[in-house]
Amino acid sequence: MLKDEYERLLKLFQEGAEGKSINLGDVFGQSLTFFQQLKAQIEKGSPEEKKEAMAMMSEMYQQMMLETEKITKRSGLSEDQLVDYAENSANFTPEQWKAIQESKEKILHAGEDLAKTLGKMGRDQPEEKEAGGKQPKEKKGKKSNWMKS
Repeated sequence: MLKDEYERLLKLFQEGAEGKSINLGDVFGQSLTFFQQLKAQIEKGSPEEKKEAMAMMSEMYQQMMLETEKITKRSGLSEDQLVDYAENSANFTPEQWKAIQESKEKILHAGEDLAKTLGKMGRDQPEEKEAGGKQPKEKKGKKSNWMKS
């Protein structure tokens, strides 16, 4: 199910980068659903599912950066200029602007929740132990036998 949301969201990003008309509401809605499902899988999934979720998150980030690069090349605008455009309410109808702001808030909160979950997951990971249940000793760097002149 998470993989399906991932594929749908990635397709929307690619279509937008190609200049196809996409519904921003769909993009925001799909993004929110993806982050919520990602969080749930990281919280409740098996170790393998958690690993898969982390890989999807990393791949999604990489794909978004690639699509952003395509948009900047196609539009002739820098990434900063695109951000400025997207943050200017004059570029949207009042209805679009309201929907964008509401979706942005929801996605921001979902992202913060996901970040908290990831932080908690990192703290909850038990440290690796050697056979026999002992903590591994920190290995010190071997001194060089090189003679200084």
